[in-house]
Amino acid sequence: MSAPTSAADGGGPAAGYYPDPSIPGYVRYWNGAAWVPGTSRPAPPGTVPAAASGATAPADAGNAP
Repeated sequence: MSAPTSAADGGGPAAGYYPDPSIPGYVRYWNGAAWVPGTSRPAPPGTVPAAASGATAPADAGNAP
């Protein structure tokens, strides 16, 4: 998985749900430092995950689902 390159304030990746690159059509929660295990779920229809607002998806931080 990939990590957000930066948050809006220029700091680390912002916490939020991002597209899960390992499972198309799913999102997964990034807590600002690492992926949270067990949080991968189908993307809600008609919603925009946090990554769509400008951040890129978090990188694999060693916390595979």
